[in-house]
Amino acid sequence: MAHRYLVERSRCPACAAEARETLFSCGLLEAPIREHLEALYAPQGCFEPEYLEDGRYELVECGACGLYYQVHVAGGELLGRIYERWIDPVKAFGLRQRSLTLDARMIQAREVVLAVQRHGGTEAPLRVLDYGMGWGSWCQMAMAFGCEAYGVESSPSRVAHARAHGITVVTAEKLGGLRFPFVNCDQVLEHLTEPLEALRVLAGCLGPGGLLKVSVPDGEDLCGRLARGRWLAAEGSPDSLLAVTPLQHVNCFRHENLVGMAARAGLRPAKLTLGELYASSVDGATPGRLVDSLTRPLGRRFLTRDTYVFFERRRAGREGSGGPR
Repeated sequence: MAHRYLVERSRCPACAAEARETLFSCGLLEAPIREHLEALYAPQGCFEPEYLEDGRYELVECGACGLYYQVHVAGGELLGRIYERWIDPVKAFGLRQRSLTLDARMIQAREVVLAVQRHGGTEAPLRVLDYGMGWGSWCQMAMAFGCEAYGVESSPSRVAHARAHGITVVTAEKLGGLRFPFVNCDQVLEHLTEPLEALRVLAGCLGPGGLLKVSVPDGEDLCGRLARGRWLAAEGSPDSLLAVTPLQHVNCFRHENLVGMAARAGLRPAKLTLGELYASSVDGATPGRLVDSLTRPLGRRFLTRDTYVFFERRRAGREGSGGPR
């Protein structure tokens, strides 16, 4: 019987395969998931367990592409409840402002610098898009560099805040008629019921030479974390399970399946020059971080395979059936 507030996904949202293996399953109001949800939402606003009665948390691994994903996800009514009530907008805005440390703002600035340098020959202001912009801090950083900032966001309170700060808000449905040389998609795909379709939309609105930056929580060692079972471990802890938190982080990526899903959307990892890598990486705030940041671009280019990736459109004629639709 269908749940009133939950939607069941019968196929992998990244590759549409049906084969899957269950990694963890229990009722949403059973231990340890209920305790995890209470600890997550109570400090942010409230937790209303009546919306989850008879609901299940089922985390699976796709048998084809290896994506970790939740079978049961929040429908539209419950999503609205979560992001406008369980997560109180006033408290959420305060938490977001406190999280914007110097390092966090430097990351945003470096990404905008990369976009501007890559397309610095244009006379008109550079048009950029933040897909899933939240409170619009990335767009505000882009505007500080003279860019024309657009944002996509579903939360009414966050949309109102963005418009009040001069950000042009558009819906995902209207992106088809727009083109951007740079698109930011930061900590978004893990939340979406259909992440592949979102990537296809974003691939379609990239202009010539355009870049799409994607970052998602890292799914490496997830099975080890599940085995240790510390559902109340703090964010940033080696045992943290926030990457698969129920109802919010419904997809959990590793580098391989993120790149594989992007390929099905007609994208490939971007071939950045070393100079562009440095433009997006170097931070000299302290001597220690300066040494780290000077070597990070080399590691990113030659060694690491992370879940912070710049993508570009594949060349015409090579997209095949997986290209943007």
